[in-house]
Amino acid sequence: MDRFFSHLKQPFTSMWISLGFVCGSIATVFYFQTLEFILITISILIASAYFKPFSNVLLGFICAIFAILVHFTLFYSFELPAQGEKYAYSVKLVVEDVVSANAPQYIKAKIIKLDEQDYAYFTAPSAMLSVDSAQILEVGATFSAHAHLKNFRSTKNFTVFDNQLYAFTQKIFFKGKVLNKNLIITDTKRNQHVIAYRHYIKHIFKESKLNWLYYTLLTGDKSLMNFEQKLTMQTLGLSHLLAISGLHISLVFGFAFFVTRSLVSHARIRIKQTINFATCYSLMGFIAAFVYVYLSDFIVSATRALIMLGCYLLLYYLAKQSLRWRSILYALVLVLMINPFNVLNPGLYFSFLAVVIIFIVITKVPFKGASVIAKVGMLCAIQGALFIGLLPLSLYFFNGVSLAGLVLNLIAIPLLAFIIMPLLLVVAILSSILDMSLIVSLFDPVLYFLYQQLMAIPPGWRWFNVGTITLDIVMFSYVTMLLLYLVKFKWLACIPLSVLLVDSYFTSKSDWQVNIFDVGHGLMVLLEKDNNALIYDFGPSYFNRFSRTRSILLPYIKANNLNVATAILSHQDNDHAGGVKHFIEAGFESTLSAFHPNGIPSLCKTMTMDFYGLKIQTFSSITFNNNNDDSCVVKISSAQHSVLFTGDISKQREHALIAAGYNLASNVLISPHHGSGTSSSSEFIAAVNPKVVVHSSAYKGQWHFPNDEVVARFNKIGAAQYITGQQGQIRIKFYSTNLHVETARERESYWFIKD
Repeated sequence: MDRFFSHLKQPFTSMWISLGFVCGSIATVFYFQTLEFILITISILIASAYFKPFSNVLLGFICAIFAILVHFTLFYSFELPAQGEKYAYSVKLVVEDVVSANAPQYIKAKIIKLDEQDYAYFTAPSAMLSVDSAQILEVGATFSAHAHLKNFRSTKNFTVFDNQLYAFTQKIFFKGKVLNKNLIITDTKRNQHVIAYRHYIKHIFKESKLNWLYYTLLTGDKSLMNFEQKLTMQTLGLSHLLAISGLHISLVFGFAFFVTRSLVSHARIRIKQTINFATCYSLMGFIAAFVYVYLSDFIVSATRALIMLGCYLLLYYLAKQSLRWRSILYALVLVLMINPFNVLNPGLYFSFLAVVIIFIVITKVPFKGASVIAKVGMLCAIQGALFIGLLPLSLYFFNGVSLAGLVLNLIAIPLLAFIIMPLLLVVAILSSILDMSLIVSLFDPVLYFLYQQLMAIPPGWRWFNVGTITLDIVMFSYVTMLLLYLVKFKWLACIPLSVLLVDSYFTSKSDWQVNIFDVGHGLMVLLEKDNNALIYDFGPSYFNRFSRTRSILLPYIKANNLNVATAILSHQDNDHAGGVKHFIEAGFESTLSAFHPNGIPSLCKTMTMDFYGLKIQTFSSITFNNNNDDSCVVKISSAQHSVLFTGDISKQREHALIAAGYNLASNVLISPHHGSGTSSSSEFIAAVNPKVVVHSSAYKGQWHFPNDEVVARFNKIGAAQYITGQQGQIRIKFYSTNLHVETARERESYWFIKD
């Protein structure tokens, strides 16, 4: 240990090892078992053979691989015993979160006992469970039951929130339902202080208009916020103020530091001169920050910020000087040693990069001893640097940036730092011995008035959506920034930009494309042409709470900055029409008028229209008096390609279409009724003669679609078949002479997630 800390005066060895550990963590998590990982490893081996410092990088790289494999084995590799043979498992559960309190409840729970296997709470796997019982479950409740469990597997789609990856980071490995109707519930002793603290904060601010804001700032729990409030804070660029992070930890640390110093100076306590007062004040500040993080239940962003603070303080007092860069690197290593899979969390990149940017600005513009005007200018410089430095990350993860946030943060951050947080901390502390309701009633109306003014900002000024950008653009953007900052010859920064332009010019772009989303059992299709979209069906909606339109379609439209021009509903079954009301609520009702002039309950209109150079043709129905056969059948054609959408038609409607003499021949077919055995007759397949067939069906669904005989019939004509439940979203790109098929699970797969 002494030898390691001796590097604080000559830190090259420890810093090279740390750098290798960071690189190894990123490479192993994202590229392990791939050609890229082999090339990276060989490159470091070759470099270490010729350059001595790289031998330390190689050591850190190897340590990272070992740490990730050990971590994965201990915490992320859980299997169900006798999987596929047992329907019910005996489990003991601790409720971590109540996702939905409406019956049936939907909870996230730790499995601390599975059959005969006991797990420590820290290592126990989690499960998402439906609970239909008379008892109301709350966070912290413990109970034993029988549960139907299966491996957690979600839908997989391009450019929208990846539920399965998120579940992995939260150690959610199973999903299912609790079978018991009556539960014997006990309260676990674990987290009782956190739960009591949250109830205490709720009680203090229960009468205030911004109780959700105060509660979130003091606990890190956003359960009191509704969707509109979260969206408002995001579009205003202020959502980072609600997540307990470095700003909040530093405010609590500073509050405790200065309160302790003030108390000591006024108490006139006689203390030996050998005692370092600054160390004592910092210790009290760190303890206060630790308690704050503990009461937030050690959420990831708060824990990360606490580690950074601890590393900085440790190095500062050990080395007797400010070691900003080393503290950032060591803190990053410590965060990754605790959990290497933190590299999957976007917050990791935002938080560490933000600290780096702030340190750079502080180094260039000294704050101490500056005038008030100079300090204000420095705050503006920091905000501007943060906006530019974090812009590529914001565009990549959120597909846009808050324009209002650039200005609002100049006001909001000082207001939070010097007024709101100190005031809330004082109220929270003193409310245990005094009635602080009068104080709350004085500042709450003022802050609510300010919030209303924020709400009045036009949506167009809040958020600028640019659509999806690639990781290559992000990487080249930061390379350009580094060259501008580090290199004397600034013109070298033009090199990565030129590479991007050349790559963009020579990369072929499709003329149009069709996306068949992975929505479980159901259908939802989006056609793109020149940034314009046509929607066919809207997927299912469950319990009036979980809508595929809300979770997949609308985010995809926003992420890709698409203009929705036309929409068609095939028929009224929930697995096709469940999300149509949410589509209308989002402001797209007018897009349905062309094919549904009499409203969506009616059959689609038989017509032909031009869609930005594509021919859209719908085929008439003779009213079969059942939803399936009355489905709207649509053919979309260009000069070289065509796609046939068939809804849920059966062989009866297929024969009617053939008898009517319609030209059904198409390159691509969305199989009728998800590949049901009641559809896809041999005559219909011959009439369409598709080269590509997509079955939109659930993974191991209860109806076992697509039917084996249907698959065999398509195999007989040599058609390539894809199943959304197995391969995720299917994206078919049409070029002038050919077409190309992409699948979400193949393109965005990870070695540590078993599909």
